Amino acid sequence: MKKFLKNLKKYLIIFVITLIFLEIGSYIVLRVTSSSSTKNTETTSSYTQIPLTIYKKQNEDGEIQPLKNAVVPVKENYESRWAYREFNVSVKTNKKGLRDTETLENNEVDVAFFGDSFTFGHGVEVEERYSNVFADSLQGVKVANYAYLSGFQPEHYEYFIRNNKDLQAKHVVVGMYIGNDLASDIQETNYDRATNTLEIPMRMISDEGSIYNAPKLYVFPINKLIRYSYFTKLVVKMINRSHYRKILFENLLPNVPNSVALETGKESLENNRGIIALQELDNMVSERGGKLTVLLIPQNYFFSKKNPHIHPELKDKINEVIEGDNVYKAIQKELTNRKIDFFNPMPVLNEASYFDEDAHWNKKGHKEVGEALADHIKTLQE
Repeated sequence: MKKFLKNLKKYLIIFVITLIFLEIGSYIVLRVTSSSSTKNTETTSSYTQIPLTIYKKQNEDGEIQPLKNAVVPVKENYESRWAYREFNVSVKTNKKGLRDTETLENNEVDVAFFGDSFTFGHGVEVEERYSNVFADSLQGVKVANYAYLSGFQPEHYEYFIRNNKDLQAKHVVVGMYIGNDLASDIQETNYDRATNTLEIPMRMISDEGSIYNAPKLYVFPINKLIRYSYFTKLVVKMINRSHYRKILFENLLPNVPNSVALETGKESLENNRGIIALQELDNMVSERGGKLTVLLIPQNYFFSKKNPHIHPELKDKINEVIEGDNVYKAIQKELTNRKIDFFNPMPVLNEASYFDEDAHWNKKGHKEVGEALADHIKTLQE
């Protein structure tokens, strides 16, 4: 018995020492990668990741408390760089925390843009965004871009417009990415239309100002350990970037492609929360004397098979999806039935409009869409 206890004590000591070294090592790795990612670099020839740190942490836990005037808390008059493999761009915010060079009050805005990463300008400079290209095409029109990244969808825009009655733009443009605005992003949001209360319980804001997954998303015991263990954080960070990320999560896998049924047009959109929010937006904008246009944003697989944003089961069936029934055709039909104006940019886009690896539009794509959208709005006004 004494020998057993002696061996047990020895192994416990080894275990504790190993754990301490793992924690210290993981802490150093996380700090080094974090600090190196914030260095200002002017080129992406040697890959340096610089995360977007645009958000303001509201409390110690990092939980998000939606704001009536901005949905999420964003740093005002902030400047940083943002870089991944295919881009390195400047991000600046104005006095309202928007990525706009000019600060307009809501009642001064002629055309208001809402959307997520595409509308925010993922990977492009501010003047290259389709909303800015649009503004350049329609001289004299005051344009404001209210877009942010990470899970934004039509219910968020509805929440904002309901809370900002002084926004009475002549035109409201909602950029709707078909790849996740109808399913994945909606599942991360709790929105009560009757009381106009919004919750974003599955996302949190880091000390640096990035949005990340809330611990409650992860399986046990990761959901407990990730709050206190640097080693767990490092492991989750590595797995979350791999093809095995789904093993980390409990009931909700964030930021994933549409289900097979939705992508292939077999799932009805009649009661889809994103579509219902668009209907509510259309009604509100109309009541305020304006016009709503939904900019449909197609996934990159329609133009290229390079890193296609589509369900894994459909990667070998892309041509069948494009030629048959699909979600892009389904949403056009649903919006037509509801008499909601939309713009289909498919005719002006091609493979070169998207980044090779990233699923977003590059500078060329934004220019094509911005100019074509301006022509569409001009036609509506004639």
